[in-house]
Amino acid sequence: MDNSKVNNIKEELGQLSASLGSYKTENWSQFPGIDLYMDQVITYLERLLNIFGDTSDSSKTITSSMVNNYVKEGYLKRPVNKKYDRVHLVSLYIMSMLKPILPIPLIARSLGNFNNEEEYRNFYSELTSLQDHAFNSVSQKLLNLIESVDENDYENSLRLFALQLSSEANAHRIAAEKILSLLNQNEASNKNDKTKSK
Repeated sequence: MDNSKVNNIKEELGQLSASLGSYKTENWSQFPGIDLYMDQVITYLERLLNIFGDTSDSSKTITSSMVNNYVKEGYLKRPVNKKYDRVHLVSLYIMSMLKPILPIPLIARSLGNFNNEEEYRNFYSELTSLQDHAFNSVSQKLLNLIESVDENDYENSLRLFALQLSSEANAHRIAAEKILSLLNQNEASNKNDKTKSK
């Protein structure tokens, strides 16, 4: 690979690293305090989620039909008078962020076990901290790669690094699915036990 191509790749990866490092997951209080109609929900979430997917193509990160399906399947509570509140928005934001990694039913069940909005807000605060830390970690890995990679074997080094990240993501996904499945099974079992004891 010639030097100009290597420099272009370094520059683009540097920009990606900067974007990931500076990204801050939306805080609970930053979500609108007023209820929104569907088109407003989609516009708002597309803006927040643009780092998670290219919203210029046909496979958008969030669409009105997705939202309607989530409501229909019981993954999202029904809107009131066709309006969506802050809890809807936060839930849709989390589901859209995580759906490339985890199945929507598993994510939705994991978000549906809070007794009140305060519990959900505290959980979300911890989740945003973890998300921001993960982005910063990958940002730093990219910077280290750009600075240390052997320019004589640049293409192979980048390919291996990308596959390493993919392998780590796959291992994390497998563990995450198992943990959430076990928690959901336990929760369902506890509900059944309570029902039987009545």
